[in-house]
Amino acid sequence: MLRLYATFVKELQLLLKDKTGLTVLFVMPVMLVVIMTLIQNEIYKSLNETGIPVLLVNHDKGLLGTAIEEGFSQNAVCQLTVDHGEKYTSNEVVKQNVLDGEFIVALVIPENASTILQEDVEGMMDAFLTGDTSNSSSDIFKEIHFQVIVDPVAKKSFVIAISSTLREMVLAVKTKVMFELISDKMNTLMGVEREIEIPNADFLIFDEVSAVSSKGDTYVPNAVQHNVPAWAIFSIFFIVLPLAGSIINEKSTGVYMRMHTFPSNYLSILSGKLLTFILVAFIQFVMVILLGVYVMPLIGLPLLDVGNHLESMFLLTVAVAASAVSYGFLIGTIFDTPQQSAIFGGISVLIMSALSGIWVPLNIMPPLMQQIANLFPLNWALKGYYELFIKDGGWAEIQIQVLKLSVFSILAIGLSYYFYRVKRKLD
Repeated sequence: MLRLYATFVKELQLLLKDKTGLTVLFVMPVMLVVIMTLIQNEIYKSLNETGIPVLLVNHDKGLLGTAIEEGFSQNAVCQLTVDHGEKYTSNEVVKQNVLDGEFIVALVIPENASTILQEDVEGMMDAFLTGDTSNSSSDIFKEIHFQVIVDPVAKKSFVIAISSTLREMVLAVKTKVMFELISDKMNTLMGVEREIEIPNADFLIFDEVSAVSSKGDTYVPNAVQHNVPAWAIFSIFFIVLPLAGSIINEKSTGVYMRMHTFPSNYLSILSGKLLTFILVAFIQFVMVILLGVYVMPLIGLPLLDVGNHLESMFLLTVAVAASAVSYGFLIGTIFDTPQQSAIFGGISVLIMSALSGIWVPLNIMPPLMQQIANLFPLNWALKGYYELFIKDGGWAEIQIQVLKLSVFSILAIGLSYYFYRVKRKLD
């Protein structure tokens, strides 16, 4: 027990003297979480909330153009800019502004669209009342060409979704306008003034609710819910750099050899280092969680919802920290110079984080990449925090992830002990 305490204090003192190591361990996680969340928050807002910049150029001065304009102004998804041809005089001007990034999509309503639609409806009604079957309704109605101009840089699936929304809205307005024109025509023919009230609200209601009932019907996952746990995991695994460097420095300076003069085994020698860096990793995680709960709302970002199972979060975090520290032990044991360990450790953590869904959410990765992600401990950790933070899961939902991380830790420690024995025999 005294040996454990002594190694723990030694590691803590060495760590406190290492200003670069402290920066990597504590300043980097905060910067990563804030920067990445700020960047991705705009994407989540565009997909989930409001703020899609849309330009509506209404060259039509009639009923159809006015109705479309009113419909778009009531749409919460669009950050609408309306022009009647004063500033955006031609389609070329509109295209240039879309290319310049001012708008993601623009809708141009042609001139006399209302007049053409009204004449078509009147022609259809006249043909119906006179019994003229020589022309079908498709022959009577003339094509009205709306221009939908999109940013070529925007993601194709995103553009399709926005364009579909535009078309649905225009078709809904066209139906309403046609109904009103038919009603007016019937009143004229009958010589009466009867107004048919057309409901403004859609009576076909689609209720979107969260699959997690305890989160509420309006719950929408946001950039904070992904980035805080994701980059906290990334930072915890980056602990392999100072940890492996510390092990190699002890071997090169002779400290490691002097420690072997005391009666002890391999694990007891490294036990203080193990506890020290698990504690550091846990402090890292708590710091990032507090950042998400208390600081991010102050800078305009959503509040981090940590769920209702703090004890499960504690156990998962300990398992994540142990797997990261064990991986650091393995790298520190295999390599002989700080440069080798830093290069391999840093690149391996970067590759694992990229493949595990840390950089990009798993649900937008290709199916093959999602399968590959299941091979890495960072992915197991991320899935565990998703269960706790987003799906409101508990211990039953994360125990398999904790088990995987624990097995990984044991295997990493076992391999580090194996390479330690091999190197001692060679020495």
